[in-house]
Amino acid sequence: MITVKKLLICLSSLLMFSCLDNIELDVKSYEAMVVVDGEINNIDEYQTVKLTISQPYFQSSSKSVIEEAEVYLFEDNVKVGGYTYAQEGVYNLDFTGVIDRAYRIEIYLPDLPDYGHLSNKVISSETEVLHPVSEITDLRYEYKAESLIFEEGYYLLIDTFDPVGKGNNYRWNVQVNGELSNDPRQIMVLEDERIDGNLIEGLDLSFDPFLEGDKIVVYQQSLSNTFYQYLFDIYMQALTQESFFDSPAFNPKTNLVSDIDVVGYFNASAYHKAEIIIGE
Repeated sequence: MITVKKLLICLSSLLMFSCLDNIELDVKSYEAMVVVDGEINNIDEYQTVKLTISQPYFQSSSKSVIEEAEVYLFEDNVKVGGYTYAQEGVYNLDFTGVIDRAYRIEIYLPDLPDYGHLSNKVISSETEVLHPVSEITDLRYEYKAESLIFEEGYYLLIDTFDPVGKGNNYRWNVQVNGELSNDPRQIMVLEDERIDGNLIEGLDLSFDPFLEGDKIVVYQQSLSNTFYQYLFDIYMQALTQESFFDSPAFNPKTNLVSDIDVVGYFNASAYHKAEIIIGE
């Protein structure tokens, strides 16, 4: 005998299956682009530029690198050196940036048999001034017990200052036991629109609490207006691409110029760093 309960279950199952449709995704054709990731700064003896070729989202193979390109650095529009290929798409130049000098690069791509539309093309970057950066005046930590707001652990705080005059932008990179985070949701940037000429005290640089014994190195970095916006766009997309209803992703505005599609950025930044060991 069929009970009312069994009948309702059968009817519900039929209703659920009747609502299932096959959905076919319209995946548009994909054309590879050059990806440029480069920086010049005032602390490293070697400057680097990395050249790769973008891959389709659903492709699981390793990223293609570009070898045998010619890459040149210009300081105040004077060529100051050519980069040497190292490995995995990375090119190095023995050079250290100078504060208040203007920098750009020129890239001459080699013949790329698998990417004919990219072969022998030229890419250049718009000029970036290597702006100075404020010092970190204090780096400290604070222990917090577990609460509704905080997890138990040590939290990292810094003091610094913003010079008078708007247009200064900052980024903070926190290295923990020799490792930097590559999570775009942990990009920390700030513009001085509302803090111009003021002290910045007790700025919390903790995404997660630190452990006793952790060795921390904080890098405070100067950013151009355009590079600040580039990083901010990446950060905002990382925060808003986690549900079906979020707005479509887009490539942040680059400072690279070419007659082919190219993404990435070449920036000039000054750094100031401070170190601390949690618990000491």
